[in-house]
Amino acid sequence: MPSDQDSLADLRRQIDDIDAAIHDLLMKRTEVAQRIGAVKGEDSVYMRPGREAVVLRRLIARHKGALPGALIVRIWREIFAAVTALQGPLAVAVYAPEGSFGYRNLARDHYGWRTPITAYRSAAQVLEAVSDGRATVGVLPVPVEDGVDPWWRNLARDGDAAPRVVARLPFAVIAPSGTDSVEALAISHAVTEVTGEDRAFLVVETGELVSRSHLKQLLAEAGFETLDIQGAEEEGGRSLNLAEVEGFVRDDDPRLARLVELGEGTLSHVWAVGGFAVPLLLEETASPEAEDAGR
Repeated sequence: MPSDQDSLADLRRQIDDIDAAIHDLLMKRTEVAQRIGAVKGEDSVYMRPGREAVVLRRLIARHKGALPGALIVRIWREIFAAVTALQGPLAVAVYAPEGSFGYRNLARDHYGWRTPITAYRSAAQVLEAVSDGRATVGVLPVPVEDGVDPWWRNLARDGDAAPRVVARLPFAVIAPSGTDSVEALAISHAVTEVTGEDRAFLVVETGELVSRSHLKQLLAEAGFETLDIQGAEEEGGRSLNLAEVEGFVRDDDPRLARLVELGEGTLSHVWAVGGFAVPLLLEETASPEAEDAGR
């Protein structure tokens, strides 16, 4: 009859075999991803934040057992970052005022431990780094009401040079989240994609002050479900308004032109400035039984 030590040795051999199988599959996955990059070509978009969100949602939906779902997300985030770096440059600019580490930690968790991350003292410096190509991605605070010199105003530009919001960090949110949790938006020139559960940002320029209730009504008439509106006064009596809306919004969405039309001259311009896949809401960490797993 096998002893406990024999049984333990056999279980550890199984772990070793599983580790080798996981390693083989990781190497195979990397080879396939490199082939995809070769097919797309050097000038194609290699960052796919929407695709990454779809993959993570599918994995979490099928996940079971004692291993925390948050760990699955963390592992695949490292895989995404490593493979992306093989296809093209990947560098991150982070808003990090003196003595602050929250946004840098978010960026590290989301974009991988090997990705170069540069801290900047102001949001304007982060925007400039992304705009001129020194950084592939910028990580900035989620806009808050009555923020001083809101950074999102700089997204209200025409042309390909303007970065857009492409993700919200963290993508995996543990429930219940703490009141002091840090959240951020990622901006980039990467193309946003429909994921099935999205939110978008619009910047609406008005030639005169427009009440938020009236703007929300106009947005509803144009076909948008508004979640939040923030405003910022500009020179010359005009104002910019950041609207977060449900769903995915393309640059050529006909609802944008409809919104300007409904404004009857009070709305001078509307920009679709990107959006994000709605983050996953995960349960608390694994049960105590999992503590000795893999030892």
